Amino acid sequence: MSASTYQCHIFYGQTFDFIIVGAGTAGCVLANRLTEVSGWQVLLIEAGDDPPSAVNIPGLSALTTDVLPDWNYYTVDDGYSSQGLKEKSIRNLRGKMLGGSSSLNFMYHIRGNKEDYDGWASEGNEGWNWDNVTKYFIKSERLIDEEILKSSSASLHNTKGLMGITRPNWDHKLREYLNAFEEKGHKLLIDSNGHEQLGISTPTFNIDNNLRQSSANAFLSPVKDRKNLYVLKNTAARKLIINQDKRVTGVEIKLPGEKVIKVNAKQEVILSAGTMNSPQLLMLSGIGPKDHLKEKGIDVILHSPNVGNNLHDHPFVIVSLTSKHNPVSIVENFDVLKYLDRFPVPNFMGFVALNKSQSYPDYQITAIPTPTAGILPPFVCASTLAYNDASCIALAEAIKQKESLFALISHLHPESRGKILLKSSNPDVPPLIYSGYFSNKNDIENFAKYLVDYVSVINTTFFRAIKSEVVNMKVSQCAGLEFLSDEYWKCYVLNMATTHFHATGTCAMGGVGRGVVDERLRVRGLTGLRVADASIMPSITRGNTNAPVVMIAEKASDMIKIDHGILIKLRKLDIISLGQIRS
Repeated sequence: MSASTYQCHIFYGQTFDFIIVGAGTAGCVLANRLTEVSGWQVLLIEAGDDPPSAVNIPGLSALTTDVLPDWNYYTVDDGYSSQGLKEKSIRNLRGKMLGGSSSLNFMYHIRGNKEDYDGWASEGNEGWNWDNVTKYFIKSERLIDEEILKSSSASLHNTKGLMGITRPNWDHKLREYLNAFEEKGHKLLIDSNGHEQLGISTPTFNIDNNLRQSSANAFLSPVKDRKNLYVLKNTAARKLIINQDKRVTGVEIKLPGEKVIKVNAKQEVILSAGTMNSPQLLMLSGIGPKDHLKEKGIDVILHSPNVGNNLHDHPFVIVSLTSKHNPVSIVENFDVLKYLDRFPVPNFMGFVALNKSQSYPDYQITAIPTPTAGILPPFVCASTLAYNDASCIALAEAIKQKESLFALISHLHPESRGKILLKSSNPDVPPLIYSGYFSNKNDIENFAKYLVDYVSVINTTFFRAIKSEVVNMKVSQCAGLEFLSDEYWKCYVLNMATTHFHATGTCAMGGVGRGVVDERLRVRGLTGLRVADASIMPSITRGNTNAPVVMIAEKASDMIKIDHGILIKLRKLDIISLGQIRS
């Protein structure tokens, strides 16, 4: 089903019950769930337009991510980290269209680890523990995978939700690699969202019936004809309207024709503009660190010192291992064109802990076997990740006569923190994004250890037999260091780390004096305003963040209904047999 919607026509001062700012991953879910209450009029505001048709084709969109509509945000060059990138700053792809980043991400469906959510709850965020949030993961999901639904983790899944989830069968392409990682001591898992996360698996994807399951496709399209849903596209939220009682009563917006008007909310405004734009809008509205707001000439409505702070994501680096000498496989470079209706290349995912007694991972592997003279690794290197040309040329040279295993290795729980600041009080000017990468030196030490652990797989039987080597990316900043030494890896992660596009935490949930929002996602110090997107995460989840953001929106929707007198029966869904659900 197409994500395109009708453009509504509204007038100055028009009043709605709820206004949702941002029709991205969270906003589309909220729009669906809140308009289930027929008496509520809901306005959904999106700065972008309908997604281009390429977005809906899984393989094509995965290969054209760089040119899909986004905000064109880059981090500030700190002169310290990520110096191996061409511009020495990191491009943060953020979808600017219906569905937001769920319309341009790589569609991995990963929930994270039990420890993540129990950690949120232990910090005073009641109701966000693993057992509670799992209900909302289940609610969204329509899993189409017989093997998982017959497995011991079947009770963690649903076949009746709105968001289709599938798992490709790439066993014939992956088996030798999976056996090597199993030999190294990694458990092979059927379900990457099962009872245990540590191990290697073929991941599940937000793909069903050859269609990307973005939030726009899964949640917004089915309800686009609801009479109580109003969608404004190509419309920018400029600031929040706040009365003398510190109640948010509406939003100032700029319509497609550049006309600026105000719209009113009887009940609440909900910010789902994302980790970069939600704190920016708060600060533009006078909510944030008072000294920063005064510096920008903005009247301080509420001193909320942590707005924009706590920015963090999953920094990753690429690591390639040479594989078999198999010249005939060069023709397989064109296979991606045959599989545009699915994720275009076989890959597997791993979650690894150095301490084998812990149940949560330290790092994540996303690994793609590529044919001889693989086109994908140098393309991703030069285009998507924008590494220096010398590094991408070195990569291409190393694999031109061999197959390779091209991997992204992610640090899952960094201690470093960045921040979002205003560059200007003009809403049209992008915010300043400071990644904060490796501001805590522990992250350099730990990340280097993770890479040492990962590349040790070349000592297994398969990799020894094919004389596999770690590809030297010729990082100029590390030229004087012994290749593969501990000091080399520290230099490598510092200079080559880039983003997994998983930015979180800038309107973090937490207690009084710490949290920008409370455990019900209400902005502390104000009424009539919530935030529901990745920015509310106190700490990042261990894995890709799309599924957790959908969960946050599902849970937020129920909290809003309950807080406004709508009775909710929270159901515990249990699989009783393949394809059957009971409550």
